[in-house]
Amino acid sequence: MVSLGTVISYCFFRWVFDIKLGLLPLKKDILDLWMPIILPWISVLIWLRKRIRLLRIRGKGGDGYFGYQFAMVAAIAAPLVVSQEYVDKISYDLIEVNSVSDISKIKGGKYFKVNSFDVEDNASLFHVTVRTTGKYNGTLNFNLFYATPLRGSTSVWHCVEYKRTINNNLSKQRKNLEYSNFLDRSSKEFNTYNFYAVTYFEKLAISKERDGFVNAVEKEYPGVNANNQIFLAPKIVAFKNKNYNSLRNTVVTFLIGALIILIMIILPKIDKNELNRFKRNKPLKDDDFKDFLEFLNPIGAYKGGAVLIFLNIIVFLVMIFIGLDFVSPTTKELLDIGGNRRQEILNGEYWRLLSSNFIHIGVFHLFQNLLGLVFSIVFLENLIGYMKFILVYIVCGIFASLASIYWHEDVVSVGASGAIFGLFGVMLAFAVFKIFSDYMRKFVGIFLGLVIGLSLLFGMVKSVDNAAHIGGLISGFVIGAIFVFANKEQLRIKEKKEF
Repeated sequence: MVSLGTVISYCFFRWVFDIKLGLLPLKKDILDLWMPIILPWISVLIWLRKRIRLLRIRGKGGDGYFGYQFAMVAAIAAPLVVSQEYVDKISYDLIEVNSVSDISKIKGGKYFKVNSFDVEDNASLFHVTVRTTGKYNGTLNFNLFYATPLRGSTSVWHCVEYKRTINNNLSKQRKNLEYSNFLDRSSKEFNTYNFYAVTYFEKLAISKERDGFVNAVEKEYPGVNANNQIFLAPKIVAFKNKNYNSLRNTVVTFLIGALIILIMIILPKIDKNELNRFKRNKPLKDDDFKDFLEFLNPIGAYKGGAVLIFLNIIVFLVMIFIGLDFVSPTTKELLDIGGNRRQEILNGEYWRLLSSNFIHIGVFHLFQNLLGLVFSIVFLENLIGYMKFILVYIVCGIFASLASIYWHEDVVSVGASGAIFGLFGVMLAFAVFKIFSDYMRKFVGIFLGLVIGLSLLFGMVKSVDNAAHIGGLISGFVIGAIFVFANKEQLRIKEKKEF
């Protein structure tokens, strides 16, 4: 019921607020993929978390229960992702128009068959984007967008996109060569492109693809209203507005997931003690989710950490709502929103030294840095106090930004890692000057050795700003040493009480 309710609820929500009312200014990949992946976690944690504990599942430290939660999330997410294609297909019909000027008069349409149109192929505009994706930014993606005006309208464009993907670990010379070859080959293909080999057009929704064509137009017409522009992608296949294959796939995916979960539920025995607690509506003995929520409480035990976590998440959500890509925003987008670069700082935009510490290159970059921040919160905040914790984050983040622009001439630096390395530097100082107990010193030493070592290693071959990391680490160590010499005994007393 939870799975079915989640699928139906989101599809209805999407149909009403996105398709019919147009009130969700989010990119298509977020609505089609990321929201269907995230929402099932909410459903499982709210409605199924306690029920999973009724099963006697083997596993160390609750790993078995987490595995069940993950399986249930997957069983809900799979049909939810597949269903989005069906929702899209049944929501739009193919609209036949006589000319492109008629498209501007129709609101809510997505697919159009234009009986007669002409292109101004000598007025084509283009834009190129370069994005890194994949694990450790190991993939480099080239996209070339051609927007060609259609006669009879000042706001309707014929769109053609070319793509190329290469390994980002290639040498700079090789990547430049691949980039040049991509542009040359795409340009030659476009020069012989047949604009009239089209069955129907799809009006592009908010997406990375549409952004590329918008940028192509804005370069030539800086004052143009992007919201009023219509970008049409040509389709050469027959139109099927009632795609029953996607409905069938949704049902089959749902049934397969339900069968797997049913088997997983039948196999283990029932934990009678947990069943009695559940019937009496008592809370779980070990509830990791509740502990996590307490950890995020801005008036709880970790006030400073909660504030910093929420600030980073809020900034990321703002980035998404203003149109930046969920996974891999471009360098220009990051710079426009507040990224750190030497040229802008020397021109007086000093605020970037701070703002860049709350901006991230996609959701995975954010998640990675939040993990480091959580570790720092647990082992540091209650020793120095939440106000000092926040202050250390800010000060070390600024020093990390200064180190980055000192070392890099033309690199856009973003992310909380410089500030987090500052917090690591304070922890390192506490280990060196024996604020931590022997056990904690070993534990912190191993952890920091791994993190710092891996960071330096990846910085040699990946897109990691080691200058910011080192700048943050050194400034944090200095601040930590100041804390030690100013209040060594009190820090040791707090450490014994905390750990």
